[in-house]
Amino acid sequence: MGGLGGPPGLMPHLEALLGEADWGGRAVASSSWGAPAMASLFTGLSPWQHQVLWAGHARLSPALFTLPEALKARGYETAGYPAGPWASRRLGYAQGFDAFAGLDGANAAGRLERLGRGRTFVWIHIPQPQVPWIRRDRLIPRLGPNPPQLPVRITPRQLEPFFDPAVPLPPGRRRRFEAMYRLNAAWADERFGRLLDALRESGQWDRTLLVVTSSHGEELGEKGQILTGGNLGRQLLEVPLAVKLPAGFDRRIEPPETRRVAAARIWATLVEAAGGDAPPAVVPSLFRPAPEAVLSELYLTNGTNRFSLVEGDDQLLWESRFAPPDPGYYTADTPEAALRKGKKLSASSIPSSAALARLLGPFEATPPLAGQGSPRLTLERWEERGSREVKDPRRTEELARRLVRMWGAFSPGDVPPGEEAREWYTGKPP
Repeated sequence: MGGLGGPPGLMPHLEALLGEADWGGRAVASSSWGAPAMASLFTGLSPWQHQVLWAGHARLSPALFTLPEALKARGYETAGYPAGPWASRRLGYAQGFDAFAGLDGANAAGRLERLGRGRTFVWIHIPQPQVPWIRRDRLIPRLGPNPPQLPVRITPRQLEPFFDPAVPLPPGRRRRFEAMYRLNAAWADERFGRLLDALRESGQWDRTLLVVTSSHGEELGEKGQILTGGNLGRQLLEVPLAVKLPAGFDRRIEPPETRRVAAARIWATLVEAAGGDAPPAVVPSLFRPAPEAVLSELYLTNGTNRFSLVEGDDQLLWESRFAPPDPGYYTADTPEAALRKGKKLSASSIPSSAALARLLGPFEATPPLAGQGSPRLTLERWEERGSREVKDPRRTEELARRLVRMWGAFSPGDVPPGEEAREWYTGKPP
């Protein structure tokens, strides 16, 4: 991103908004996989709180109080335009929306153009730059001089083998993947620019509170994997965040733009801006003081649960193991591949069911932080670009204690996932 450490010009519309917004900087996603990260944006809760933890458990519980429900309760008309399978009506994301329709080339822009003087909440999810990556010839000059030869399309199936850390990503292929990823980020910015034009054409720009962010990042081999959800490295968690307040708004954003903030704070920010109150379990709004540390979570990887705590430029990575690595984990289809084949997202129907079934029992029976034996702790320092491992036992111990406190703040002890899920999904809503 230009303005956030990258060369300018790739995403000019978002770069311009970051410069003119009341707050433009970096946020940290609650997870590196889209389903729990999006659920946190919609609820203001951590993954363990909202329990969207793995592909067979990706539906929002009806007991959750979603962002559109909270704003509808404040008198807002609500409209949602999702893209992709992970934010669908089937998975509970239509809760609280008066209108809910898949994003196409005109419907969301048309809705923005028709904004009037009433109270309206519009959520628009642009899927790019997620795969498939399509070559957009007219945008290639944004890649700078001497871009590599690019294919017409790169599909998820071409990328999935490199999700396995044991499969090296050849340098030439990585360069093509990076270029295609950036090209599709540029295409997302083109779509975003059309939405900004529509908002301005409505005449409601000065009245609008606008928030723009990404649900999570993307890995292109930085930590030995590709795509999303494999680990909690910086490339998967750090995302841009822009907040434009209405003209004359009487509240200011508390943290400085130089500080990374939790992306999940958006929920309380919008609800409080609309005159509502955020429940105690929700991450505090950007209008309030809050701890600098940001917690991220990733569950049911290949025998491990992973946690991250980012404070300043330091990141503690916590890995607890609930089962030995399964040899079939990386050779099975990813959940995204199962969806493309029309499979339902459950442990028994995803093609990886043999490996997943072997892991699911130990996962559900093992407290996430405790695991089997001592957790593996790694301290990394985020630099101008990328990160590096550092040895500092005192800082590692300090952040580990903080991570445990933050994770347990609204959890009744380190209970096994199976027990927590049964309480959450079968008990009566409060």
